[in-house]
Amino acid sequence: MPEPTSSSTPIPPYKLPLAPPLSPSDPALLTHVQSVWDRIRPNSPIYSIFLSEIRIVSAARGRIVAELDLAPVHLNSKRILHGAVSGALCDWAGGMAIASMGLDQTGVSTDMHLSYISAAREGETLEIEAWVTRCGKSLGFTGFEIRKKIVKNDDDGKAGRKGGEVVATGSHTKYLNFFQEPPKKQNGEAKN
Repeated sequence: MPEPTSSSTPIPPYKLPLAPPLSPSDPALLTHVQSVWDRIRPNSPIYSIFLSEIRIVSAARGRIVAELDLAPVHLNSKRILHGAVSGALCDWAGGMAIASMGLDQTGVSTDMHLSYISAAREGETLEIEAWVTRCGKSLGFTGFEIRKKIVKNDDDGKAGRKGGEVVATGSHTKYLNFFQEPPKKQNGEAKN
């Protein structure tokens, strides 16, 4: 049996949805997204545990950026960012990106894919960015990236920066009609 050669065609890597170019934050959309978050937050115990301190810092049509300071509640037994927190961030950020399209409801998850790239530790600040790749009547498709926030490093007297490393990336699909009323027939009964 012949041995495989090194000239074999490599399998292409999984391509994540590309983020649209960064737009300036829209104050009206930022207010709208924050109001959607304020309405959702008290109804979700998991968000209350993991995301009570998250800050939405920017919103443009189809895109949000938020920050989260990592605390012990966000860490696993190895003292790094827990995968469950990354999943909750994916779910939350996808919903907030959907809200940045001007929608009042963020839908429910139908599919999530996460790729863990590197670790983050207590005391680091995460920057969470999510964007809408497509939004229809029934489904919304989003991409996201969790990265360490870039900070100036002046502790040792040397100018420089640290951070910016990607921690996790992924995609998220939301079913948007979950809270929609069924269409009514003329006699007032719901259509099937």
